[in-house]
Amino acid sequence: MSAERFYTIAYDIPDDGRRVKVANILKSFGERVQLSVFECWLNQAQLQQLKKLVQKKLEPSQDSLRIYPIGGEVEVLGVGQVVENPDFLIF
Repeated sequence: MSAERFYTIAYDIPDDGRRVKVANILKSFGERVQLSVFECWLNQAQLQQLKKLVQKKLEPSQDSLRIYPIGGEVEVLGVGQVVENPDFLIF
């Protein structure tokens, strides 16, 4: 079995029915920490299973689900792009 890794998963789903279905899937893998944010400890097989189940429920042209591996890159399923690190900040 592969090592577990900590993930934060956040979603923006405008349709109530799809949102409830995705939340129920995520509840079976981790803990809800905010209305649309879950934290999960997952091995690679669990992560792939979660993604497979969630992708069946998402409407890719409307919904967004982001998987943030702690200490890694961001993966976006559905609408949206990864925010890039700016070359400079203006305060």
